[in-house]
Amino acid sequence: MQWSSLFLYSAVSVLQPTGGERDNILPSWSSTTARHGIVESIERMARAGSPEYVKLDDRVAVLVGDGALWSDALAGADNEVTPPEAGDSFSSFADYSESVRAHLSLHGPKAVGATYREFAFQPLKELVGFLKEHHFQIWVLSFGDHEVDRTMAELNYGLPRFRVIEVTPHAAPMSSTDLARTIWERIGTAPQIFLGRSHSDLGLLKLAGKGEGVLKIQISASQNASTQTPDDSGEQQNSWSFVVSPEEHWLRKYSWQAPSERTYSKN
Repeated sequence: MQWSSLFLYSAVSVLQPTGGERDNILPSWSSTTARHGIVESIERMARAGSPEYVKLDDRVAVLVGDGALWSDALAGADNEVTPPEAGDSFSSFADYSESVRAHLSLHGPKAVGATYREFAFQPLKELVGFLKEHHFQIWVLSFGDHEVDRTMAELNYGLPRFRVIEVTPHAAPMSSTDLARTIWERIGTAPQIFLGRSHSDLGLLKLAGKGEGVLKIQISASQNASTQTPDDSGEQQNSWSFVVSPEEHWLRKYSWQAPSERTYSKN
């Protein structure tokens, strides 16, 4: 069943909160249609007998790391620790890894008291935990500093280093075919859940848009999640199942912020 049909099928349950007990599932999210829809979609994928049921072996989620799971503020942490030169020993790489870990844990932007490690998005930490509870295997795409991304995935999301897929930067944007090949070579199966950013993840968007029944979540930089942005071909990016705006759908971005109070919204 395609997600458009799924939304019509479950409109009543998605448009209304389902009680205080379910509101505790993603506590840093606003009580919105998007939040309830994401929760119910994942639950249906894990519920035996559901038309959207996904077998355990096929429960794979691929999430973009830098800019989606954690803030672009980590760009300030890149290149702060010098990586080993070619031909260095394994101990050099181990020392480098420990240096990156220490830098993320001890340092941060001067204007903010938080460390770089603490710039992981709290709502996404909760979402990853929810996916784990439903036995999803989670992989992270790294388009930036791979060691920073591996360390952030491990420290904040409890993901082993090998679950980070290193995407080598190209002079030109990566095509959806190249991205699909990179994912397949590491995982060997088609993901059932994608989480990406805004229009900078065009390859991810196009790849996810071809999947029948794939849950596709966009973490948008736009303050209005209902706004669709044309891509380079002029086509509107309307293939996402849910478009999430931090300003609209999250009560806080980081664990060190106090949650804001927000009433139920249909967005």
